[in-house]
Amino acid sequence: MGINFFSDLAGELQRKLQEVGLIVPTYEQLRSQDKRSEEIKNKIEHYDISNLLFHFFTVHSRRIPQTQWCVHISSKLNGRNEISNIVQKLERGEDVNGLLSNKVKKLNQTKHADLLRSEWGIYHLHFTEDRSEELLFVYFKEGNAYLLDILKHEKQDGSIVTWTNTDLIQTIHDNWPQIIKTSIYKTDSNAPILTTEERRDLRRNKLNTFVTVSDMTEYKPLGGGFSFSKHPCSAIDQSSFMLLTVKQLQENFKGHYSVIEQATTSPLKLKIDDNFQPFVVEATTGKLLTSK
Repeated sequence: MGINFFSDLAGELQRKLQEVGLIVPTYEQLRSQDKRSEEIKNKIEHYDISNLLFHFFTVHSRRIPQTQWCVHISSKLNGRNEISNIVQKLERGEDVNGLLSNKVKKLNQTKHADLLRSEWGIYHLHFTEDRSEELLFVYFKEGNAYLLDILKHEKQDGSIVTWTNTDLIQTIHDNWPQIIKTSIYKTDSNAPILTTEERRDLRRNKLNTFVTVSDMTEYKPLGGGFSFSKHPCSAIDQSSFMLLTVKQLQENFKGHYSVIEQATTSPLKLKIDDNFQPFVVEATTGKLLTSK
């Protein structure tokens, strides 16, 4: 009866990606996205499973949970009847992930990163699964969906700049300031006001920025920000926590190996629940086990 919870973890991550129709990358594909030397990569403990965790938590952070959302509509969307279909889908708990950017399905999540969501926590939805020129911007928090505004899709030539349009944060501040108060850095900021284009250039250079709104309240990145590798900081934190938790579980169960072996002949398997929490079961019976 062997114990290899890291192998089990990889299998669980792959299974959950398949369940929602997302690409399951190989270790080699993820390794090739990392431009550091092989010497550096080989010195990192659990390098391959860490990469898979980064990918997993990145794509899941881009998806919208399927639940019955309490929908709130900003003053900017008063009278905009085109949002009614999406409002109904959100309120009914229907799956709206088909309205997200196709980039969530891409293998290389650093090349196709959604830095708007990572930095500001704001999602953008197309109005049809066939894509649309106009996008609905939504901020989700604690069972609530806050519909902010409709803007045109950003153009690569810079003629339309959308992803760094701070009017989106101004809209949250104007309509529901209480939901982002934990992200306030200062209430009387004297920081220079960056243009939308300047923020675009900084984000392209992998730099997060604070946002000062009209009453000089300055906000930290509402979405937690992104790393130099363009992974969401939240995904890196979740990956590190998962890796540490699984490592501790494996060490604890191996420490009680002789006792476990006397109690059962079933192999032990690591599983992950719907909240991405790891647990250990007997593979043949499904009985939940603890290391204590």
